[in-house]
Amino acid sequence: MRYYDIGFNLSDPMFQGIYHGKKYHNSDIINILQRAKDKQVKVTLLTGSSIVESKQVIDLKNSLKDISPIKLYYTIGVHPCCVNEFVENLDVETNNGSSTIDNPSNDENYNYKLYESLNTDRSFASKKLIELYDLMSENLKDPDLRAIGEIGLDYDRFHYSCKELQLTFFEEQLKLACLLPNETIPLFLHMRNCCNDFITILKKFIEGFNDTEDKFNLGRIIKSDKPIHYKLHPKKKFVVHSFTDSPKDLQNLLDLSENCYIGMNGASFRLKENIESVKIVPLNRLLLETDAPWCEIRRTHEASNFLKDYVPLPYKSVKRDKLSKVPQEEWNNYMIKSRNEPCTMEQVAAVVANIKDIPLTDVVSQVWETSCDVYGA
Repeated sequence: MRYYDIGFNLSDPMFQGIYHGKKYHNSDIINILQRAKDKQVKVTLLTGSSIVESKQVIDLKNSLKDISPIKLYYTIGVHPCCVNEFVENLDVETNNGSSTIDNPSNDENYNYKLYESLNTDRSFASKKLIELYDLMSENLKDPDLRAIGEIGLDYDRFHYSCKELQLTFFEEQLKLACLLPNETIPLFLHMRNCCNDFITILKKFIEGFNDTEDKFNLGRIIKSDKPIHYKLHPKKKFVVHSFTDSPKDLQNLLDLSENCYIGMNGASFRLKENIESVKIVPLNRLLLETDAPWCEIRRTHEASNFLKDYVPLPYKSVKRDKLSKVPQEEWNNYMIKSRNEPCTMEQVAAVVANIKDIPLTDVVSQVWETSCDVYGA
């Protein structure tokens, strides 16, 4: 058994023992990685969700590289819920400027005002896009950078960022991906309740187009004042991760390109409709993930009906305020309640195997092969 967790948000404060801004225990990252190894996780892809968090995962990867029992790769990109990062704050009291996935503005009017501000001044956004491009290009020589992402659209979370900003900076980040010297580096994509717009934008980049506006002066990157032709390389693979939309949306994605793959985790199995999506996704187009610390499989999910004879994880569960009371030499044996980890990959694979009614070994073997083909072993 070999597992490749393509979605692990290691920069989340929970893994430093911080929950909703309050410190409950010391970092237990090494224990988490050891549990992952014990449950046959060989590789994880650390998710970059903003410029800030992309830098954090690079630092975490570097600090853990020589001591981690599993391979740590990473992505660089700005999640749709973090695209406010591209616009200068209008009200410091409303948004403290921290560009992280755990810090929504919770103010949809403010989010839209950020978009409107681009009509008068795009200089800040242009500067941030160049900063992001530089971060991507500077790390292309690092063999542990495996994807551009997490980028995309999320129409369930406008309290993080408005639709218009998401659309704008999904396109702009795809442009950056096209301008990188490594044209085939894969994409790590986010799509939530937005399939039509998501496919429209991706199709535009798959077919290719001339950008006659260059709103954010990306021509500076290639030192050109002529319209830039953007087109994804024909061999560029992309994964729509944490898929939770309808079976019809799934089929539309698969039909879009043979380079499109689907990532699934515990959130992908919550509803009966989700189970139908699992049934139809081809095994050779499927990758698996935990999206830890999110997306655990819960008893209330449809997935619980497909765990069947699954043997529970051999770890005790404690509340976040109780771990500090456990002797640290025993921390390998304790998970935090409701905080997901890569060691639960076998649960995700077991659900898929039981839904598809095929041997678990077949699922694990094929998904490992596909994951290595897309993101590299």
